Amino acid sequence: MSGDWKTADCPPGVTRRIFLMRHGETDASAKGRCYGKLDVPLSDEGRLQVQRSASLIQPLQPHTIITSPRIRASDSAAIVANTCKISVQREDNFAELDFGDCEGKRYEDVERENPEFYARWMANPTDVTFPNGESYAAMAERVVRTYERLVESADHTKLLVVAHGGVNRIILAHVLGIAPEHVFRLEQTYAGISCIDYYGTTPLLRVMNVTA
Repeated sequence: MSGDWKTADCPPGVTRRIFLMRHGETDASAKGRCYGKLDVPLSDEGRLQVQRSASLIQPLQPHTIITSPRIRASDSAAIVANTCKISVQREDNFAELDFGDCEGKRYEDVERENPEFYARWMANPTDVTFPNGESYAAMAERVVRTYERLVESADHTKLLVVAHGGVNRIILAHVLGIAPEHVFRLEQTYAGISCIDYYGTTPLLRVMNVTA
C-alpha cells in the first residue's frame, strides 16, 4: 500500500483527490431490514468508528465534505467536519438505493410476500427494479453523473464523499471499469476510507476500505 495517500500534499501531477467514506454502523433496529431511503441513525459503535476514521482523515486536509442526505451519512459527515473544521455540502444524488415497497421490511418478509421477485433479486441483485422504487441502473446513473461533475469541478482539489456502501461501490466500479454484476466483490465496511487520485482525467485508486 502506497504511503502517498497519507500526506496532506498530493503527489506531483495529481489534479484531484477524492476520498470516499462509508457511514458508521447503524442502529440495531435496521439489522435484517431493507433500508435505503429509510432514515436509520448511527449506533454508539458507529459513532466511534467514524471518530476513528476522522482521525485518519484530519491530517489529509480535505477542503470540503459532500454527504448523502440520509441521517446515518450526514451525522457521520458532521463528526468528520467537526474534527477537520471544514464545511459540509448535501448531495441528494448520493443517497442509497430506494427500495420502494420493500423499505423497512425484513428480508424474510419480502421473500414471503413476493417470492418470485425475491428469487430474482438474490440471483441478480443489479438487474431488478424494486416495486415503486429504484433499479441499480437508475441509481448508478445518478451517482456516476454527480460524481463526474464533482471531479470536473474547479472549485476543490480534495473532496471527501461520505455516503453508503452502494454509492461507494458504484463510484469505485466506475473508476475501475468493473461490470455491475461484479460490484459486490468490492468490500465496503463501516467508516471505511478509499482514496482516488486523478492525473488529469486518469484515475488511480490509491487505497480502498481502510479503517483505523
